[in-house]
Amino acid sequence: MSPRTKKQFEEIRQKSIESIKNAGMELFARNGYHNTSISQIAREAGVSKGLLYNYFESKEALLHDIIMEAVEMGEQVMGEILSSETDAAGQLRAMTNVAFGIIQKDLHYWKLMTALAFQTDVLTGFMPELKKKQEEAVAAISSIFRRLGAEEPEKEALYYGAVLDGIMLHYMQMEENYPIDEMNAFVLKRFLPD
Repeated sequence: MSPRTKKQFEEIRQKSIESIKNAGMELFARNGYHNTSISQIAREAGVSKGLLYNYFESKEALLHDIIMEAVEMGEQVMGEILSSETDAAGQLRAMTNVAFGIIQKDLHYWKLMTALAFQTDVLTGFMPELKKKQEEAVAAISSIFRRLGAEEPEKEALYYGAVLDGIMLHYMQMEENYPIDEMNAFVLKRFLPD
């Protein structure tokens, strides 16, 4: 048997990190952050506690990585949409379709992220960072509404976000019984009338 290459070691490392994040997210969402131990996460991920600590210095560091990965995913998608040469209406259409598509693609993941988001005492340490990211997102969406001619673009952006959040919560609760595709079309009709 030949020795492993750097690429193989990196693949093993990434697989372990993903297993740890997935186990942490599942346990934090199901049992609550405070009721989940490092030992439970390691056991669920199929790794030793020592290996877990090799990748994450603490349970809080693991939670931070889980939360920030979701935030960065949103930032990347928004950045791609905003840097496109599409007009404001096209950007809002793309943003809406992507938001609906992302949740439909991995409903379980977003249910877990939502369960984490509602553990507000757990997120206290991250709030300044999360608040800044949220303000940046609202500003970006406000700029779209400004270009669409909205009288109050910031309020329109907040309203748009609240509508999407509400629809997503209903979809998470009702799953296949919720008319998600129809609601996607309805949101576009509401915010981009002909």
